[in-house]
Amino acid sequence: MNGSAAIRRPVARAQRFPLHLPLRYRAQGETAWQTGWTENISSSGVLFRATSVISLATPVELSFVLPGEVGGAGGAVVYCHGEIVRTIMPPASDAPPALAARILEYHFQRGGNGNEG
Repeated sequence: MNGSAAIRRPVARAQRFPLHLPLRYRAQGETAWQTGWTENISSSGVLFRATSVISLATPVELSFVLPGEVGGAGGAVVYCHGEIVRTIMPPASDAPPALAARILEYHFQRGGNGNEG
């Protein structure tokens, strides 16, 4: 191997959990919440189905309720601030797009229904 060859190391990815949960989201600064559902969740991000595409690097707010099995007794509402890092357009035009958001900040609220905020 010569000195100019780059050594590629695998990038560790956070474990993803296939949780299909109702989700509320909005671009930062918007007042109206949109509804969608999660496809999978990790400690660093969430992949979700949306009603419309949001541009890459757009800051977003997300909220969803973790079930009791995951969030503890009574479940927990998760509020996140993040940014859109990927858009996956569906093969069928009538199917919703998938958006990947990197989670930059989050907090839990025990109980509640996720409609606060």
